[in-house]
Amino acid sequence: MAESWDTFIGNAVNSSDFPVGGAVAAVKDGRIVYEKGFGKARLGAEERDFTPNTLTSIQSVSKSFTAASLLKLAEDKLLDLKAPLVTYLPYFRTADKQASDRITVEQLLSHTAGFPGEIGIGNLMCTNVREFSVFESVKEECGLTDSILSGITSREDVTKYFSTVNLPHPPGSNWDYCTEAYIIAADLFEKVGGRSWDEYMEQVMFGRLGLNRTTLDPDKVITDMDSARYYTGDVSILMNPVKPDPGRKAYETPFPQNRLGAPMGFIYSTARDLALYLSSYMTDEPFIPKELMARMYEPVWNLDNEEGYALGWGTLRKGNLMMIEHGGGFPGVRSYVCMVPAKGIGAVVVSNHDETPAREICDAVMERLLEC
Repeated sequence: MAESWDTFIGNAVNSSDFPVGGAVAAVKDGRIVYEKGFGKARLGAEERDFTPNTLTSIQSVSKSFTAASLLKLAEDKLLDLKAPLVTYLPYFRTADKQASDRITVEQLLSHTAGFPGEIGIGNLMCTNVREFSVFESVKEECGLTDSILSGITSREDVTKYFSTVNLPHPPGSNWDYCTEAYIIAADLFEKVGGRSWDEYMEQVMFGRLGLNRTTLDPDKVITDMDSARYYTGDVSILMNPVKPDPGRKAYETPFPQNRLGAPMGFIYSTARDLALYLSSYMTDEPFIPKELMARMYEPVWNLDNEEGYALGWGTLRKGNLMMIEHGGGFPGVRSYVCMVPAKGIGAVVVSNHDETPAREICDAVMERLLEC
């Protein structure tokens, strides 16, 4: 290749796509070939640049980490992905116990359990959720009360809350993205694995993969000098809007923090660490055995002729290629990761403004990588 990677991939990334800031990284054949920060990680008095090492919320990209933790239990023969969830969590049930007794671990991870998509309890557990103007309306829409929310103090409590949930579809008959399913998944990990999911992620998974800047701890992130703050263009969602830069359509949003919700979307990482994470899936000896990884990538549900959902990952078929991908979003956050294991390539986009077209940027980088 005559051009440098910085030029070749950099030409596919437009800095104007980042309303505030973000970072992009690309991997090929086990190494990071491109990484660059764009714009600002913070605005106002604490203004600083966004770098490939800036800690930021990755939201639902977190789900792939949670799915991987359960596959490790399957590797150790402690968990059968086809087994009913009640085999391991006898207190799990929905309003229709006969139906929910049939929900399998695989269905839990693939959003085919029959759960409704708008349960709401997961994000309403955020520490500072009352700083959003939509808190009361979302709570009412989801049929939740302050009493219910104050009673949720553990992931087991979230699992038990599902006893009030009506299934709009029989298990396995439809696809509906239910983010809270991944809180149940972490509860499942703890009961089967006999250890804290948080401890396992921090001490084993992140450590083993060399993800030194990846963490579940919001306090650690907030006090880190190279960490992002978050911004939105939609002032209507905020109780007390603050616009730190008069020249930008960017109002600071509450810091995304939700310790109980970490398995569904509250892991923090960097573009560089996520690039290493993608690479760990595409080595000759991946951290999950290849036969289990193939199962992780196999669509459990096909949304159409191209897109599907597997175990903690979305899938996208383009011709003869299968792309494995996932995005994440929250007020002030957009993230996207994508890889083609057969080609050994992957791309990462993280950002701190919810109007950043993270998927489009990721697609542009992947197109460049596929040309090589």
